[in-house]
Amino acid sequence: MSSVFLRDFADRNPLVERAEGIWIHGADGTRYLDGMGSAGVIGIGHGRTEIYEALAAEGSRVSYVYTASFTHPWQEELAKSVLSVAPKGMSAVYFVSGGSEANETALKLARQYHVERGEGTRHKMLARWQSYHGVTIATLSLSGRTSWRAPYDPYMLPVVHVTPPYNYRCTICGGEGDCTDHCIEELERTILLEGPETISCFFAETIVGTTAAGVTPGPDYYRRVRELCDRYGILFIADEVLMGYGRTGRPFAIEHWGVLPDMITCGKAIGSGYAPLGAVVVSEKIAGFFREGRRRFVHGFTYSGHAMSCFVGQKVFEIMQREDLFNRPGRIGGYLHQRLIDLQQRHEIVGDVRGRGLYAGLEFVTDRSSRAPFPDAVRFTPRLVKMMRERGVIVGAGVPGANYGKGGDHIQISPPFTISEAEIDILVDTLDEVLTVLGRDLVSMPGN
Repeated sequence: MSSVFLRDFADRNPLVERAEGIWIHGADGTRYLDGMGSAGVIGIGHGRTEIYEALAAEGSRVSYVYTASFTHPWQEELAKSVLSVAPKGMSAVYFVSGGSEANETALKLARQYHVERGEGTRHKMLARWQSYHGVTIATLSLSGRTSWRAPYDPYMLPVVHVTPPYNYRCTICGGEGDCTDHCIEELERTILLEGPETISCFFAETIVGTTAAGVTPGPDYYRRVRELCDRYGILFIADEVLMGYGRTGRPFAIEHWGVLPDMITCGKAIGSGYAPLGAVVVSEKIAGFFREGRRRFVHGFTYSGHAMSCFVGQKVFEIMQREDLFNRPGRIGGYLHQRLIDLQQRHEIVGDVRGRGLYAGLEFVTDRSSRAPFPDAVRFTPRLVKMMRERGVIVGAGVPGANYGKGGDHIQISPPFTISEAEIDILVDTLDEVLTVLGRDLVSMPGN
């Protein structure tokens, strides 16, 4: 019996012995292909011993300083490194320990920015349904993941949510086009009805994560979001905790749309699992306002800008630069997506393939023409993920209810940036085998 308070007492996870590259080795001798990148965290691959060797050599210089009292060379160096690959117009970085802290920091910075400018009425936050922004009460309030919000509903803050550009499930677009017109019209109506002078910021995952895995807005969506935010004085915050830092084939995913947000939040791949690390990348518009006015940001975590985490983050950055890992997912991801599209042609239950770079979402349906989801009782996603794991491949289970709470099965594929074509073949071929077995089982179920 484990002494750990487990995340899920209904599932006993295997004990890990070691990990290297894209492979995780269990203590029982089983080897797993990490097709999930350990929740999208692992960018540079497992087992990079050079990071800890460098930390052993230099880490004794500073183990911890409180960043309200001191800065340190590793924080300064990493900030410059991040800005060197960030969109032009971003000018400062605030380091934290992970994605939830990054989004918490961003929403508070947005509020204080408006207050300091004399617009204290701007307190409301806009976000989208089918989104995920973190597990703190504030960031869970931002999130549109209803199944995770439900137990804490009495604690939720009054965040205003709008429809995401999810054209596969759009009753207006019918799966045609990219949903931009409808979604932008709804966003503007919401802003006007709530009162533009009351709204602080609009949060959006650049590409949707595991609440509706891989939903990707059309090419004009974020330009029009930016225009609306500028028109009504609202800050636009791009949540790239999962999609940023190389996963889509660009240092930051928002670059695919050619738009400059007011803030970009990141986590996961910025530390690549070697240290707890997240960041808020802040535009010159906001950073300059605080800098020139010599203002104090009323916020801070004990481990904000933690010295060891920033040191590790810099080593991760250096590896990514040296091995072109900010761009490689765009190239190798093309191979992954083509293999998945070919898989879709083989299996009628694969309704949609989406995403970009080394992030792919697959949605499963009983019938491709009607797009009807499987009944909850079928437990399609848990069965698929379990069968994949039994065959030595890890993929992510999408959160239930992708079809706006009316069912919806989907998975996340987000391997480390170092994955090879041969390893992608192992992943997709295993998925092909599992879908074949599942499809046969479903046909033989009573009522079919």
